[in-house]
Amino acid sequence: MLEKTAPVVFQCAICFDDFPEDAVARADGCTHSFCRQCLREYATSKINDRRFPIFCPVCVTEKDRQERGVVNEIVIQQIGISDEDYQIFEELQLTSFCIFLHCRRCKNTMFVDRQELQETKIIVCPLPRCQYTWCQACQQEVEVGGAQHSCDGSSELQYLMEKQGWKPCPGCRTPVQKSEGCNHMTCITPACNVHFCYTDGLMITKGGTRTEIGNAITAHYNKCALFDVV
Repeated sequence: MLEKTAPVVFQCAICFDDFPEDAVARADGCTHSFCRQCLREYATSKINDRRFPIFCPVCVTEKDRQERGVVNEIVIQQIGISDEDYQIFEELQLTSFCIFLHCRRCKNTMFVDRQELQETKIIVCPLPRCQYTWCQACQQEVEVGGAQHSCDGSSELQYLMEKQGWKPCPGCRTPVQKSEGCNHMTCITPACNVHFCYTDGLMITKGGTRTEIGNAITAHYNKCALFDVV
């Protein structure tokens, strides 16, 4: 005569009712057991609250627990939720790895990889017909093929000075462009009073009497060209 075997049951950690083992639902990464209805209602409430990831409701109450069980996509499919809630769940999954990026030139918004965007300083619109480029830190447009971008404009200014042949005042570093005349420059920045040579960029003198300035200019241009010879 065959002995009767008692059915294996478990107690749901939410409603505390007993259920047969084949009706169990568990979050991935832990051993807490739930009936499918309770875990479905719990997951649905988190989805409607736009909470992601969805952790095991028991794990979150255990303060000393390092790793928490997660109601992932496989568990969601096992417990069954509505199509509308599943669509929200998929969007939450996507946004956990991606982030919305808005291009102000083409006015389009698209998903991009979150980690890749966080590690990128210069952003290029991924749409082939746009390719607008800007700095993530200061949001300024970056010229492709131009100077290396700097948020304060220092690199762009240095690039422009080299391209145009401008010279910085050796005293205050103010950019100076010679339009005509001799190579003796006098900085017009207040309180600078530096006289310098536009040819070699060297300081001739800083302030002084008219005689001292004249002597310094004469001494410099005894070995440097005061006028450019064309």
